[in-house]
Amino acid sequence: MRSSFRTIVVSTLTLILSSTLASAAEVRVLSVGSTQIAAKAIEKTFDAVILSVPAMESHDAAGDLAPMSRVALARVGVAVVVKEGGFVPDISTPEKLKATVLAARSLIYTDPATPNTSGAITGAALAKLGILDEIKGKTRHAALTVGGELVAKGEVELGFFNLSEIPKGVTVAGALPGPLQGYTVYEAAVLSKGSTDQAATAFVKYLASAPAAAHWEAAKLEPATTYMPTRAGR
Repeated sequence: MRSSFRTIVVSTLTLILSSTLASAAEVRVLSVGSTQIAAKAIEKTFDAVILSVPAMESHDAAGDLAPMSRVALARVGVAVVVKEGGFVPDISTPEKLKATVLAARSLIYTDPATPNTSGAITGAALAKLGILDEIKGKTRHAALTVGGELVAKGEVELGFFNLSEIPKGVTVAGALPGPLQGYTVYEAAVLSKGSTDQAATAFVKYLASAPAAAHWEAAKLEPATTYMPTRAGR
């Protein structure tokens, strides 16, 4: 997760903690999206972690997680954005999205080589449309902060970002059409080197519960309680 999503998560955790676990022991939660960053941070003492599924798989295989503590939390899809106040194209179908992208003078999304990110999802969608090579000359790859600013300034016409990370100064034209949409899925787990206090386990379970769903929805993520979780039963 990039910093904007991390901020959302921290706010969400604060709300949930204050409303449900005020009398429990302190629960230290690490919320990052990069496996490399998480691997370094896990050397410190945290009690629980929130990661995207590929990163969680890596740490599970390495024995960093308490057995059977993983739970699905939420997922987020990709949206197309344009400069605020500008023309908002209709991208409601694959055909309309294709026409919009072909007509656009420029577009931007994050590095598609990074798995389980908006960039990878966008790259796959454009490949399904059969136009990835055709639009290569007008496509740029940049981090969210840079990409969002370029779209907001009108220097790039179309941006593709996670719905939970829409930058200021842009307008959402719509989510990727159903057949082209993909999701970054997040999970939580208790860390094996963290506290053995039951508060950490209870907190992780609560994050995935129906009462917590409203917090994820407020952050523009789809809670796992509303779809078939990737790892049902965890």
